[in-house]
Amino acid sequence: MNYKINNRKMKTMINTALGVMLFSLSAVSLKAQNIETSLNAGYKDLQSATSIPAMAEANNKFNRIASKWPKEWAANYYAAYANAYIAIKEPDIKRKDQLLDQAENYLNIMNAIDASNDESLVLTAYVAFSRFLVDPANRWKKYLDIMNTNLEKAKKVNPDNPRIYYLQGIPIFNKPVLYGGGKKKAKPYFEKAKLLFDKKRASFSALHPYWGEQENKDYMLKCDN
Repeated sequence: MNYKINNRKMKTMINTALGVMLFSLSAVSLKAQNIETSLNAGYKDLQSATSIPAMAEANNKFNRIASKWPKEWAANYYAAYANAYIAIKEPDIKRKDQLLDQAENYLNIMNAIDASNDESLVLTAYVAFSRFLVDPANRWKKYLDIMNTNLEKAKKVNPDNPRIYYLQGIPIFNKPVLYGGGKKKAKPYFEKAKLLFDKKRASFSALHPYWGEQENKDYMLKCDN
Protein backbone atom coordinates (compact mmCIF):
# COMPACT_ATOMS: atom_id res chain seq x y z
CA MET A 1 0.00 0.00 0.00
CA ASN A 2 2.78 2.41 0.91
CA TYR A 3 4.48 1.60 -2.38
CA LYS A 4 1.35 2.50 -4.35
CA ILE A 5 0.97 5.78 -2.47
CA ASN A 6 4.62 6.69 -3.05
CA ASN A 7 4.29 5.74 -6.69
CA ARG A 8 1.21 7.95 -7.02
CA LYS A 9 3.06 10.84 -5.36
CA MET A 10 6.01 10.33 -7.67
CA LYS A 11 3.75 10.49 -10.74
CA THR A 12 2.14 13.66 -9.40
CA MET A 13 5.54 15.25 -8.82
CA ILE A 14 6.71 14.30 -12.31
CA ASN A 15 3.54 15.65 -13.92
CA THR A 16 3.85 18.87 -11.93
CA ALA A 17 7.49 19.29 -12.94
CA LEU A 18 6.62 18.69 -16.59
CA GLY A 19 3.82 21.21 -16.37
CA VAL A 20 6.13 23.85 -14.91
CA MET A 21 8.74 23.15 -17.56
CA LEU A 22 6.22 23.40 -20.40
CA PHE A 23 4.81 26.61 -18.95
CA SER A 24 8.30 28.10 -18.71
CA LEU A 25 9.12 27.12 -22.29
CA SER A 26 5.84 28.61 -23.49
CA ALA A 27 6.53 31.84 -21.61
CA VAL A 28 10.02 32.11 -23.15
CA SER A 29 8.63 31.40 -26.62
CA LEU A 30 5.84 33.95 -26.18
CA LYS A 31 8.27 36.62 -25.02
CA ALA A 32 10.54 35.98 -28.01
CA GLN A 33 7.54 36.22 -30.35
CA ASN A 34 6.41 39.47 -28.74
CA ILE A 35 9.87 41.03 -29.08
CA GLU A 36 10.24 39.78 -32.63
CA THR A 37 6.81 41.06 -33.66
CA SER A 38 7.47 44.47 -32.11
CA LEU A 39 10.94 44.78 -33.66
CA ASN A 40 9.76 43.69 -37.10
CA ALA A 41 6.98 46.28 -37.02
CA GLY A 42 9.34 49.03 -35.88
CA TYR A 43 11.92 48.15 -38.50
CA LYS A 44 9.30 48.14 -41.25
CA ASP A 45 8.13 51.60 -40.17
CA LEU A 46 11.70 52.91 -40.04
CA GLN A 47 12.57 51.65 -43.52
CA SER A 48 9.37 52.96 -45.08
CA ALA A 49 9.64 56.41 -43.45
CA THR A 50 10.42 59.20 -45.90
CA SER A 51 10.59 62.13 -43.48
CA ILE A 52 12.45 62.86 -40.26
CA PRO A 53 9.19 63.07 -38.22
CA ALA A 54 8.11 59.65 -39.52
CA MET A 55 11.54 58.23 -38.68
CA ALA A 56 11.31 59.76 -35.22
CA GLU A 57 7.98 58.03 -34.67
CA ALA A 58 9.52 54.69 -35.63
CA ASN A 59 12.46 55.48 -33.36
CA ASN A 60 10.07 56.06 -30.45
CA LYS A 61 8.78 52.53 -30.95
CA PHE A 62 12.28 51.14 -30.58
CA ASN A 63 12.86 53.25 -27.48
CA ARG A 64 9.66 51.84 -25.96
CA ILE A 65 10.68 48.29 -26.87
CA ALA A 66 14.05 48.79 -25.16
CA SER A 67 12.26 50.16 -22.09
CA LYS A 68 9.94 47.15 -22.01
CA TRP A 69 12.75 44.60 -22.47
CA PRO A 70 15.82 46.38 -21.06
CA LYS A 71 17.82 43.18 -20.61
CA GLU A 72 17.25 41.86 -24.12
CA TRP A 73 20.16 42.21 -26.56
CA ALA A 74 17.94 42.68 -29.63
CA ALA A 75 15.82 45.40 -28.01
CA ASN A 76 18.87 47.53 -27.22
CA TYR A 77 20.51 46.68 -30.54
CA TYR A 78 17.66 48.13 -32.56
CA ALA A 79 17.22 51.15 -30.33
CA ALA A 80 20.90 51.95 -30.94
CA TYR A 81 20.60 51.22 -34.66
CA ALA A 82 17.51 53.39 -35.15
CA ASN A 83 19.07 56.40 -33.44
CA ALA A 84 22.27 56.10 -35.49
CA TYR A 85 20.33 55.52 -38.72
CA ILE A 86 18.25 58.67 -38.20
CA ALA A 87 21.28 60.70 -37.12
CA ILE A 88 22.83 60.16 -40.56
CA LYS A 89 19.73 61.58 -42.24
CA GLU A 90 19.00 64.36 -39.71
CA PRO A 91 20.05 67.76 -41.17
CA ASP A 92 20.52 69.53 -37.82
CA ILE A 93 24.07 69.06 -36.48
CA LYS A 94 23.12 69.46 -32.83
CA ARG A 95 20.26 67.00 -33.17
CA LYS A 96 22.59 64.49 -34.85
CA ASP A 97 24.79 64.31 -31.76
CA GLN A 98 21.78 64.11 -29.46
CA LEU A 99 20.53 61.09 -31.37
CA LEU A 100 23.98 59.54 -31.25
CA ASP A 101 24.20 60.11 -27.51
CA GLN A 102 21.03 58.02 -27.23
CA ALA A 103 22.47 55.44 -29.61
CA GLU A 104 25.58 55.07 -27.49
CA ASN A 105 23.52 54.65 -24.32
CA TYR A 106 21.74 51.68 -25.88
CA LEU A 107 25.00 50.47 -27.41
CA ASN A 108 26.61 50.34 -23.97
CA ILE A 109 23.71 48.29 -22.61
CA MET A 110 23.83 45.97 -25.62
CA ASN A 111 27.57 45.45 -25.27
CA ALA A 112 27.18 44.75 -21.55
CA ILE A 113 24.86 41.91 -22.56
CA ASP A 114 27.06 40.60 -25.38
CA ALA A 115 29.90 42.59 -26.92
CA SER A 116 31.65 39.69 -28.63
CA ASN A 117 29.22 38.63 -31.36
CA ASP A 118 29.75 39.97 -34.86
CA GLU A 119 26.53 42.02 -34.95
CA SER A 120 27.46 43.87 -31.76
CA LEU A 121 30.84 44.70 -33.24
CA VAL A 122 29.32 45.80 -36.56
CA LEU A 123 26.78 48.04 -34.85
CA THR A 124 29.50 49.58 -32.69
CA ALA A 125 31.32 50.38 -35.95
CA TYR A 126 28.13 51.80 -37.47
CA VAL A 127 27.52 54.16 -34.55
CA ALA A 128 31.15 55.33 -34.74
CA PHE A 129 30.72 55.93 -38.48
CA SER A 130 27.61 58.00 -37.76
CA ARG A 131 29.63 60.11 -35.30
CA PHE A 132 32.33 60.63 -37.92
CA LEU A 133 29.77 61.89 -40.45
CA VAL A 134 28.67 64.70 -38.13
CA ASP A 135 32.05 66.43 -38.54
CA PRO A 136 34.36 64.43 -40.85
CA ALA A 137 37.17 66.99 -40.89
CA ASN A 138 37.62 66.87 -37.11
CA ARG A 139 36.39 63.38 -36.27
CA TRP A 140 37.90 61.15 -38.92
CA LYS A 141 40.86 59.88 -36.88
CA LYS A 142 39.01 58.90 -33.72
CA TYR A 143 35.83 57.46 -35.15
CA LEU A 144 37.15 55.82 -38.29
CA ASP A 145 39.72 54.05 -36.10
CA ILE A 146 36.91 52.78 -33.85
CA MET A 147 34.91 51.77 -36.90
CA ASN A 148 37.72 49.88 -38.62
CA THR A 149 38.90 48.17 -35.43
CA ASN A 150 35.43 46.80 -34.71
CA LEU A 151 34.87 45.70 -38.31
CA GLU A 152 38.13 43.75 -38.28
CA LYS A 153 37.10 42.09 -35.00
CA ALA A 154 33.70 41.25 -36.50
CA LYS A 155 35.41 39.73 -39.55
CA LYS A 156 37.31 37.34 -37.28
CA VAL A 157 34.08 36.28 -35.57
CA ASN A 158 32.01 35.93 -38.75
CA PRO A 159 33.62 36.78 -42.09
CA ASP A 160 30.29 36.11 -43.83
CA ASN A 161 28.51 39.10 -42.29
CA PRO A 162 27.70 41.33 -45.32
CA ARG A 163 27.45 44.51 -43.25
CA ILE A 164 31.19 44.34 -42.59
CA TYR A 165 32.07 44.85 -46.25
CA TYR A 166 29.26 47.32 -46.89
CA LEU A 167 30.57 49.56 -44.10
CA GLN A 168 34.20 49.09 -45.12
CA GLY A 169 33.37 50.20 -48.64
CA ILE A 170 31.78 53.54 -47.73
CA PRO A 171 34.90 55.42 -46.48
CA ILE A 172 36.87 54.08 -49.45
CA PHE A 173 34.14 55.27 -51.82
CA ASN A 174 34.30 58.77 -50.33
CA LYS A 175 38.10 58.94 -50.14
CA PRO A 176 39.79 60.83 -53.01
CA VAL A 177 41.28 58.66 -55.74
CA LEU A 178 44.63 60.35 -55.11
CA TYR A 179 44.69 58.79 -51.62
CA GLY A 180 43.66 55.29 -52.66
CA GLY A 181 39.90 55.70 -52.67
CA GLY A 182 37.14 56.19 -55.19
CA LYS A 183 34.48 54.11 -56.92
CA LYS A 184 36.76 51.46 -58.42
CA LYS A 185 38.48 50.75 -55.12
CA ALA A 186 35.22 50.62 -53.19
CA LYS A 187 33.16 48.53 -55.61
CA PRO A 188 34.70 45.12 -54.68
CA TYR A 189 33.59 45.67 -51.07
CA PHE A 190 30.01 46.33 -52.12
CA GLU A 191 30.09 43.38 -54.52
CA LYS A 192 31.26 41.07 -51.75
CA ALA A 193 28.56 42.41 -49.46
CA LYS A 194 25.96 41.75 -52.18
CA LEU A 195 27.05 38.14 -52.57
CA LEU A 196 26.67 37.62 -48.83
CA PHE A 197 23.34 39.46 -48.68
CA ASP A 198 22.10 37.16 -51.47
CA LYS A 199 22.80 34.14 -49.25
CA LYS A 200 20.57 35.43 -46.47
CA ARG A 201 17.50 33.58 -45.20
CA ALA A 202 14.36 33.55 -47.32
CA SER A 203 12.34 34.83 -44.35
CA PHE A 204 13.49 37.88 -42.41
CA SER A 205 13.49 38.30 -38.67
CA ALA A 206 14.62 41.34 -36.73
CA LEU A 207 16.09 38.96 -34.15
CA HIS A 208 18.71 38.24 -36.83
CA PRO A 209 19.73 41.68 -38.19
CA TYR A 210 19.55 42.07 -41.94
CA TRP A 211 19.77 45.85 -42.48
CA GLY A 212 22.09 47.40 -45.04
CA GLU A 213 21.13 45.49 -48.18
CA GLN A 214 19.30 48.33 -49.92
CA GLU A 215 21.97 50.86 -48.97
CA ASN A 216 24.62 48.52 -50.37
CA LYS A 217 22.69 48.31 -53.65
CA ASP A 218 22.56 52.10 -53.78
CA TYR A 219 26.34 52.32 -53.46
CA MET A 220 26.81 49.75 -56.20
CA LEU A 221 24.72 51.90 -58.51
CA LYS A 222 26.83 54.94 -57.58
CA CYS A 223 29.97 52.97 -58.43
CA ASP A 224 28.61 52.27 -61.91
CA ASN A 225 27.64 55.89 -62.63
